Amino acid sequence: MRWLASGPTHGWARDAEMLLTVLAFIVTLGVLVTVHEWGHYWVARRCGVKVLTFSIGFGKPLLRWRRGDENWQLAAIPLGGYVRMLDEREAPIPPQDAGLAFNRQHPFKKILIVVAGPLANLILAGLLYAGLYVHGVDAIRPVAGQVLPASIAERAGFRPGDLLVAVADRPVASWDEAFVALLDAAGDDAPVAVRVRDAQGRESERTLPLAELGRSVYEPRLLIRLGFSPYPLTTTIERVEPGSAADAAGLRAGDVIVTLDQRALAQWGQLQSVLQEGAAPLTLGVLRDGTVRALTVVPKAVGVGGRTIGRLGLEPAVDKQAWQAAQVRLQYAPLGAVSAAVEKIAIQTRLTLSMFGRMIVGKASLDQVSGPLTIATYAGESARLGLSTYIEYLALISLSLAVLNLLPVPLLDGGHLLYHVVELLTGRPVSPQVEAIGQRIGLTLLFALMALALFNDIHRLFLG
Repeated sequence: MRWLASGPTHGWARDAEMLLTVLAFIVTLGVLVTVHEWGHYWVARRCGVKVLTFSIGFGKPLLRWRRGDENWQLAAIPLGGYVRMLDEREAPIPPQDAGLAFNRQHPFKKILIVVAGPLANLILAGLLYAGLYVHGVDAIRPVAGQVLPASIAERAGFRPGDLLVAVADRPVASWDEAFVALLDAAGDDAPVAVRVRDAQGRESERTLPLAELGRSVYEPRLLIRLGFSPYPLTTTIERVEPGSAADAAGLRAGDVIVTLDQRALAQWGQLQSVLQEGAAPLTLGVLRDGTVRALTVVPKAVGVGGRTIGRLGLEPAVDKQAWQAAQVRLQYAPLGAVSAAVEKIAIQTRLTLSMFGRMIVGKASLDQVSGPLTIATYAGESARLGLSTYIEYLALISLSLAVLNLLPVPLLDGGHLLYHVVELLTGRPVSPQVEAIGQRIGLTLLFALMALALFNDIHRLFLG
């Protein structure tokens, strides 16, 4: 989040941000790809398979060196990598090397080699999460700073100052944990029970009907869609996005919005509620230099989850005292950190698979699919927020890469895993004809997924 940004970004600062984004993206891909391919490589060597090439990146090699009988290289396209092993299906090999060929190995060894890449990413995610929990992570206590008028949360009985104690019987200590618990519970399509402690210390149970959100339940802005703001937002503008609807209307950082369509604006949530209903023109009463002036702004229409909302391109100032009071540091002993990391991985894996399943049957929006541009953007954002935030992001992407690669799609590790499991059960390898058909299907699916991800990236980053 960039609630604390201060004014327009100068050209040199934008260049620095862009450089940091590029560097963070390269480091992210470099670490994740290297760990993934090292997993394949290490297990292949332990299984007695001869490795010919270890490559980070695809395409033309930029840097090459020899390590024993192996070629190691850095290639021009950093969006992946590969480990090339000795295989009779690719080229004739000397008879004395037959036992070193991948295709000559027992199916169980093939399965181990294929699974090793995603498993390495899974282990990396666990180590990063556990390390963070031992060191301690800063979080925001799950207290409702604001509850948007007429929102799902308000109708469910939530009030400002309410502390979320548990979501679906799962204790939560931060808004991040509450967010994940809500997403996890959303897969059941049933109302979610939330245990709440109000400002007077009284506990009660409230029910959130997440099904009312439809496909937009998996949006990153789930809390806002439900009507929660984690901390009080003032009606003072902290930042105006250059080129946005607010910028075009003449709004500036430091302006205080006092009226909305000639009605008093007491809290930022009122404006958010109106924007959630659509992109109709708004008349804002703005206090600037002691004078109130009326400005008409036409929100940018943005499609989210099959509906249209309005976007102004404004960031409100946070109530600084409330922000500091909401901070909490979560820290675990080593064993507790490992347990928390395992639980985090289990929940995130379940969420990822659930989202894939819901997208396939049309219950979740396809605009949640992200590609390299979004990954790069968030890598840069997390790096700007500090090392701990970046490490947490790296762990999340490593886990996502592991889960994605294990999907039973030809060309992915999961597709190869499926072939080798069939070989283990039937006693004979999958025929070349079946593999060829699978490759064509896999290529089609992957190209379609890449096209969708790139479209979503461009739409999200450049069109709203």
